[in-house]
Amino acid sequence: MNEVTKKALEQKFGDQVQETNTDLIIASHELIMQGFAVYLLSQGTNVPYEGSRGHLDATKDVNVLTDMFLKYGANSNIAITLRDSKLVVLDIDRHTPDKNGLNTLKQLGITANFDNEVFETTPRDGIHLFYRVPDDLDVSSLKRNIGAGLEVVVDKITLAPSVKGGVAYKHYGRSLNEANMMPQWLIDLASNVPTSGHTASKRVPKYSIDQRIQMIINGFTEGERNNQIMSFSGWLLGIRNINPNLVYELVQKINSYSAIPLPDKEVNAIFRSAYNREVKRASMGGR
Repeated sequence: MNEVTKKALEQKFGDQVQETNTDLIIASHELIMQGFAVYLLSQGTNVPYEGSRGHLDATKDVNVLTDMFLKYGANSNIAITLRDSKLVVLDIDRHTPDKNGLNTLKQLGITANFDNEVFETTPRDGIHLFYRVPDDLDVSSLKRNIGAGLEVVVDKITLAPSVKGGVAYKHYGRSLNEANMMPQWLIDLASNVPTSGHTASKRVPKYSIDQRIQMIINGFTEGERNNQIMSFSGWLLGIRNINPNLVYELVQKINSYSAIPLPDKEVNAIFRSAYNREVKRASMGGR
């Protein structure tokens, strides 16, 4: 950490500031600089301070936030509001064998790979994956609970380096405002409207028929290629008795029309994920 910044904080907070406290304050100020609204939680918890308004006190003003730290203490946990932030969080729990979000993703045919993602680990061994929301997606229409150990969080979230039960949240990857776009498989999972049991019927499509026709004519769009391949593949694979090999050949052909085609290896991986998801959905009575 910058020694000048640390010195300034020590002058401001006096004896309250220890190394961990300084990390919390600096992290909260950096979040505001990234454009997020920050609020404080009781030390070591996810609970707002008594007498506070919780997320309704969230601010983008560093001076206001500093006054909160002075009022409640430099050890306060930090959180941000997700509404209006253009971020959502996939909360993956791993509390028990029967509530393990990673296992649920595997059963859905989705390979969890966090190498290029922005994520944080939680004190209870959970994972928070941060994604940017597409401009045309209304997060208020999304389901929250999308499977055992899987939740889409759209309102507020506690962040590193906050502490709970003596264990800290830990941040990995780039900053929050550099998170990747919400993947199509997650949009599809969260857009399904459940009927009974695990059956899902109505789906809110990411792309219209006209947009998919444009893909066939012009190829996949740079910046949307992964999502478009996933969506297009799933759309055709959901047609009864269609030959998956024909779908794969068509996806490869459309990719070749793209201004910047994806490598075959990536197309293969995305198509395989779409195929496994449709097989799983069919076995559960969906689509």
